[in-house]
Amino acid sequence: MYRTIIGLIGVIIALFPAKIRYLYEQFALKNPDEVNAKSWFTPAIRAEGIVFLLVSIIGGKAYTASMYVLGIAGAVALFIPKQALKLSENYAYERPETIEWNEGLVTVIRCFGLGYLLIALSALSNRNRDTDSS
Repeated sequence: MYRTIIGLIGVIIALFPAKIRYLYEQFALKNPDEVNAKSWFTPAIRAEGIVFLLVSIIGGKAYTASMYVLGIAGAVALFIPKQALKLSENYAYERPETIEWNEGLVTVIRCFGLGYLLIALSALSNRNRDTDSS
């Protein structure tokens, strides 16, 4: 089930990376019209969607590895969201010092982190059960 959801998310991200970035910026930033993403940011979003899709199709070790990565990302977002935001603004935006994050964003990031961590743990647990019962 998770593979199908990840695949669908991958398709959406791969097809509409600029729209995904726009929606994220409208939600996350107080000043979305005053910041400039680096030129490779939107193509990187598309690449992420393609990776999601490929991992969901391939399955196996690629899917298992992606669940470990998702779990690590979830733990980072859950336990150190401010540092994750700082890293992402330096990574993705020109003049990151001009970025102003919306109130409550840290709480939202923690919630996504918890969700990612739970999805990864559940998927890995289900995979281990499937392997053990073979």
